[in-house]
Amino acid sequence: MDGADNPRSPLLGFVQDSFLPSTVSIPLKCLLVGINIASIVIGAIYINDCPGQYLIPYYLIISGGACLLYLSMTCLPCIDEDQVTSVNLASLCAQGVMLLFLFAFFIAGNVWIYSLTHESWDDETSPKRCNRVLYLYAFWTITLCHLCFLVLLGTYLCLLLALLILKRSLFGSRRN
Repeated sequence: MDGADNPRSPLLGFVQDSFLPSTVSIPLKCLLVGINIASIVIGAIYINDCPGQYLIPYYLIISGGACLLYLSMTCLPCIDEDQVTSVNLASLCAQGVMLLFLFAFFIAGNVWIYSLTHESWDDETSPKRCNRVLYLYAFWTITLCHLCFLVLLGTYLCLLLALLILKRSLFGSRRN
């Protein structure tokens, strides 16, 4: 029996279904794994090279590790229907907690990284200096996250608008 048709947990089965086909999901997860490993490595290499905002390397290390943990949690196989569904629910709750942590840490990373944008972080004599590779990597990864969120939001808004137009055209044709 399909998880979505299971009378004990219809929503749980629906939430666990993949939104993307595996031909898109697997390369996307591999790309994210590579980016997060690079974040950990760059943060560890330049851990003492950003006195202007000493938390940026820690941000890269912790967020990279947390993202890798979250990605590994999304790759866990689903439990069969004859087993207890609380294990699946516990896994989903752990993923939700991890997403909340990543969101809060993302906000903190924005504050730490963007606080140096108007400073002379590239000047070796400045007290607000930061290693060029470290800062630019952190800046562009977080900026690309913002751009991805904007594209995703724009896509959802376009889909919502298309559904509203479709609904209006269907119900408008029924009235006539």
